[in-house]
Order: sequence, then C-alpha cells, then structure tokens
Amino acid sequence: MTESATVTKKYEITDLDCAHCAQRIEDAVNKLDGVECKITFALSVMKITTARDFKAVEKEVRRIMKIVEPESSIKEIR
Repeated sequence: MTESATVTKKYEITDLDCAHCAQRIEDAVNKLDGVECKITFALSVMKITTARDFKAVEKEVRRIMKIVEPESSIKEIR
C-alpha cells in the first residue's frame, strides 16, 4: 500500500474575533490524527497540511470552528 501525498491548503478566516479563539481552533485541529494546522491571527489565515482525505479533514475543521467561534468561516485561498 502506498501512502497518500501530503497536501497543504490555505484558508482565509472571516469573523474570527480574537487570538485566543484562533489558538483554541489551532490546538483542536492539531489533535486530529495526521493533521497539522497553523493559524496566523493577524492575517486571518489558516494553513492545513495532511496526507489524509482532505475533504474529511476540512469537514472536521469546519465542525471545530463552529464549536469554538460559531460566526467564523473559512474560504480556500491560493
């Protein structure tokens, strides 16, 4: 069995109120198996790296965000 390629995507975060919430989201996402997350609050950017099914990871990230910061959302940027 071959391993999946590692994929990194960047997202713009809207309506993220504070750096503390950003840190809580980042910490929760980093607890996901095989997922690395970095949020730069000042730029409202989230970077996610994983070799897992990215759609499944993105769905879980959105779920976490709705718990921590219900008004926030992400949009992929290039």
